[in-house]
Amino acid sequence: MSKSKPVDELTIEDLKENPIWEWAIDGEENQEQDETWVRPSETTNFREELNGSIVLGELTTNNGDKYPMMCNLGIEDNEVSISSVVFYNDKQDEYYALEDMIKKIDLPLSINIGLTINGKTRSLKFSANKVDVYKNDIKTNLN
Repeated sequence: MSKSKPVDELTIEDLKENPIWEWAIDGEENQEQDETWVRPSETTNFREELNGSIVLGELTTNNGDKYPMMCNLGIEDNEVSISSVVFYNDKQDEYYALEDMIKKIDLPLSINIGLTINGKTRSLKFSANKVDVYKNDIKTNLN
């Protein structure tokens, strides 16, 4: 039985169980499946061929509020970028796209992602202001 699902049904709990979810574009397992479906990666080691996959992280606002979040992650050379950030507010039991909440969140933000990348355990730290979020340009270095 497959764990593939539409990306809009992916949850923080799914990512806690499987830290990397990749796009299920190579084989439609059922007639309902299309290019918006994801599946858990068979590996917990993020490599370049997994670029664009969805990973788990933590978003912290400038006033110290913390939220679990998910985002697309990509690596090119030594640069790591994230996009399509969605965070979960457990008090409201709701998921929010970061760009839709930019006027309601205390900026700047910090984002932390713990992940094995190319066989090494990494703690990626990003900071983002309003312009970074609007441009969908949140980056850090692997070093």
